[in-house]
Amino acid sequence: MSKMSNVTIIINPDKFADMKAALNRIGIRGMTVTHVEGCGTQLGGMGRYRGTEMEIGLLPKTKIEVVVTEIPVQTVIDAALDVLKSEDIGAGKIFVYDVEKVVRARTGEVDYDALQYKGDK
Repeated sequence: MSKMSNVTIIINPDKFADMKAALNRIGIRGMTVTHVEGCGTQLGGMGRYRGTEMEIGLLPKTKIEVVVTEIPVQTVIDAALDVLKSEDIGAGKIFVYDVEKVVRARTGEVDYDALQYKGDK
C-alpha cells in the first residue's frame, strides 16, 4: 500500500483561485475546501461593521485539504509555496498528517483505490 498523507493548507481567501490552479497543475483534482476563521502571528486586525471601525479577533481564511498517495508531499508543498511565499505576516500555513485509512462510501473501496477517479460509474 502506498503511504497516504493529508496536506492541509490554510490561506487568505483571495489566494484560493491561484492555489486551486497550482494544485490542478500538479495533478490534484480532489480537495475539500472550508471557509474558516483564525489568527496566528497577526492576532486579528481592524475592520468595519455597519460603518463602525472595530477590532476583529479572527480573520477569514480558507482551508484546503488534499489526500495524496502518488504525488509526493514535497511537490504539493512546493506548489503551495509558489503561490503563498511572501514577506507578509498571515500568508498561510501548511500542515502534513499521515492518513491511516480511506473508505469510499459509495463502493466500499479502501485506501489507494478509494482515492482514484474511475469515471461515472
